[in-house]
Formats: sequence, C-alpha cells, structure tokens
Amino acid sequence: MEIIKKIFGNKNTLTFVLGALFVLLFLKQCNQVASLKQDVKYAQEDANIALNNLKASQDSVTVLRNENGDQLAQIRSYKVDLSIKNNNLVKLTKKYQKALDLSEDLSTVNSLISAELEIKDSLLADANVTQIDSTSAEVTFTSNEDFGNGNSRSLFGTSIIKYDFGQFKVLDSRFELTQTLSLMAAIENIDGADRLKLSTSYPGIEIKDIENINLINTRLNRKVQKKAGWSIGIGVGYGINLNNNQVISTGPSIGLGVYWSPKFLRF
Repeated sequence: MEIIKKIFGNKNTLTFVLGALFVLLFLKQCNQVASLKQDVKYAQEDANIALNNLKASQDSVTVLRNENGDQLAQIRSYKVDLSIKNNNLVKLTKKYQKALDLSEDLSTVNSLISAELEIKDSLLADANVTQIDSTSAEVTFTSNEDFGNGNSRSLFGTSIIKYDFGQFKVLDSRFELTQTLSLMAAIENIDGADRLKLSTSYPGIEIKDIENINLINTRLNRKVQKKAGWSIGIGVGYGINLNNNQVISTGPSIGLGVYWSPKFLRF
C-alpha cells in the first residue's frame, strides 16, 4: 500500500503511469484495427473466388475463328481452393486424379484441363484398279492431306472386286486411316478473369466442351498472423524503478521483465 501511495502521490510518476496506460490502450486499438483490415482482405479474396466460380458455372463454350480461319474455343476458368476441405468444387477434380494418376492432395498440380472433341470427316481418295485375272481386280485407294501445325490425315485402302454370274462382288476390303491432331491451349487473363483458349487447324474437329480448373491454396500463401499478447524477455528502457531499499525512482533500467506488445510490433 505504501508503494502504491508513493506511486500515485508523485505527480511525475502518476503522469508517466497514465501515459504508459494510454500508449498500451492505443496500441491495442491499433492491433484490433489491423486485424480487422486483414480479416476483411481475406474475406474479399474468398468472395472473389466464389463470384468467379459462379460466373464460370454459368458460362458456356464460345467458338470463334482466328485469323487463319482455325476453330478457336474459349471458356471461363474455375478456381478451386485446396485449403478448404469442404469445397464443393473439389469433386470436379476427382475424374482428373484417376485419369492422370495424380496425387490425392493435388499439391503438385497447378491446372486441370480437359476437352471434348467430335470428329466429323469426309474425304476424296484417288482410286487405281489393278486386274488380277479375267474376273477379278484390286482397287487401291489413297489420300494424303496436310492441314498444317501438326494436323494431317492419310488413308490407304484396298478392295478385291470379282465379277461372278453377272454381278460384281466385293470379296475383301482393308483400310488404314492415320490422323495426327494438334491442339494448342493457353490460359489468358481477360478483364480480371482467367479463360481457357483452345484451337486446332484440323478441319474435321468440332470442339464440343472444354474445362479448366486452376488450383490454388489461399491459406498457404497468406502470411502467418502474429498474435498480440504477453511475453517474457530482456528489456532496456526508461521508467519507474523500485530499488532494494524500497525507494521508488525514475530513470533508465535494464533487466528481465514481462511485456505486452501488439502483433504488428512483433517480428
């Protein structure tokens, strides 16, 4: 009680104590404001991802033509946050895991891309006839097309035709069709949203559906939040000192103490 009386009885000491309390309260308020701003920032990030996925679910494949006249399809990309375990969109990744033999947590994967293609093709082939005997002949069919950019089509076929009892009959036919299909893809950010673009020079392909899922981990990329609170440490400063003879004085001090500091002052 005597110590308390001496502290509050000294005007300078009382001013120092009140000032110290004001500083602590001010730092605590600043700490709460900083924490609130950070929470708002993270909430905005989550809201932006949810809005993007809503728009992606409402989007459909847009098929255009590039400068070369090649088919160009595009669609808005999904974003799946792997750090949220109950994310409903995670089920979209299951088919990719099985088909591509990916790790279960997809931690080494950045994007998932799929395309549904339909080939509608027709061709004209050169035909050559080679007579085998007086009643039969072999017809050979050949066709070779190069559509550019790694797209091509080759056809080779044979048919044995026999004239028997006033009718032509096809005894045996064999055809070999070789196709090379080249798809070019890119993920482009347009007006703040990622879009998958897919193009091909092959004229017989119709792009029915495409999908892109960008995998992110927002919690992993966020900085670790420092916590405000009490701590024990060695400090050097200027303040109120209680000497061994129970004499209270003000001045510089050094020693072991208990401290409270806001999170933005911690490092």
